[in-house]
Amino acid sequence: MRAPEWRDLHSDLAALHAAALAAADPVAAVSRALALGEGSLSVAGDTLPLAREARLWMVAAGKAARGMAVAALAALEGRISGGVVAHPHGAPAAPRESELYPAGVRRFAAAHPVPDEGSLTAGDAVRSLLAGVAADDLVLVLLSGGASSVLESLPPGLSLAGLCRVTEALQRRGADIGELNTVRRALSLLKGGGLARLARPGRVVTLALSDVLGDRPETIGSGPTVASPTGPGDALRILERTGVATEVPEVVSALAAASASAAETTPPAGVFHVVASNRQSAQAMAEVAAERGFRALVMTTFLQGEAREVGRAVGGCAASVAAHGIPFAAPACLVFGGETTVTVRGDGRGGRNQELALGAALALSGFEHAAVLAFATDGVDGRSDAAGAVVTGETSLRAASLGLSPHRALAENDSEPFFRALGCSWGGGPTGTNVNDLAVALVYP
Repeated sequence: MRAPEWRDLHSDLAALHAAALAAADPVAAVSRALALGEGSLSVAGDTLPLAREARLWMVAAGKAARGMAVAALAALEGRISGGVVAHPHGAPAAPRESELYPAGVRRFAAAHPVPDEGSLTAGDAVRSLLAGVAADDLVLVLLSGGASSVLESLPPGLSLAGLCRVTEALQRRGADIGELNTVRRALSLLKGGGLARLARPGRVVTLALSDVLGDRPETIGSGPTVASPTGPGDALRILERTGVATEVPEVVSALAAASASAAETTPPAGVFHVVASNRQSAQAMAEVAAERGFRALVMTTFLQGEAREVGRAVGGCAASVAAHGIPFAAPACLVFGGETTVTVRGDGRGGRNQELALGAALALSGFEHAAVLAFATDGVDGRSDAAGAVVTGETSLRAASLGLSPHRALAENDSEPFFRALGCSWGGGPTGTNVNDLAVALVYP
């Protein structure tokens, strides 16, 4: 095998990026998990009895909803009696979508990461769909990142505007996905097991593409089919700690009313399987890197924290390989997965992956033959048209020659124009899947 060479950097990165997305392909993931048998349904190895008269209902929500729905429709061979598919505006169509959709399956586009009227319309459609579920019926729920936003039903006393204000305020304050979903669960009739409660007396089966650290079911899509480990009181504490409580009095009142009301009944137990995840995509990248001649290691799939500081750590790991051969000598590939956060202080354009890349560029400055790529698997990095960015030890010097400052870009949260000017932006546009973010460091001999 030919040793990796610096001149092949972009082709190597492209191959690793493609491997990550292939491992998160929603059609393939659901197709592997579902199989219809004689009087039974196989779900990721579990065999569930299925009476001849039983009806199958489908609810798909999130960035991968279109692909997951098409795979389920193909696997279940016309058994779906009706369904709702909710996805972000602009989500790419899935193969054979128009051919496979039966008349009873309705599709809705809605906003992400902040819900809109389309989210409520999709939520109303789900409530209507589940009102007809019988005891022998099975409800197949297909979840992916973005489901929290595109599928919603609000409790009395809470407006869409109020929910949007609290979501945006928490994101500006750097709240992580766990904190966001704690608040979302407390402010929804579908999240935190709400959908499963509405599906009574039918059985609920959930297949999920995980976009959260640890693949926790209560966090993926805010847990519409599982019991919530948190309640309104936890949500109130998050709003108070982040200083958001004073910005959204309507939401505080809604949470207080929920705290005073009787506790929700526990949702019925169901089947839940994660069929694709950040871990699987990270491992796929490492395997392809090894095939291309790199010593490869998945460093973590729990990457978290302020993006710019995490980027310095990722860049520092690459610098450690280049300078000292630690954790091993070049050619080396270090893979990192997870989700960072950004505390917004400026009014620029960019996202957490590009801020991570800026931090990495600072740590890598002056080191030859070392690079870091950071990207969002959903293809959209924050408020930008890119999925992420790639940096090398020369990025800071090149920027200085053009009058650009990575420090200024970070201070203004304006990473996208910085990388666009350098020609270092990576990808862009919805991919039809979402298993969180990935960063990879490549160091060449």
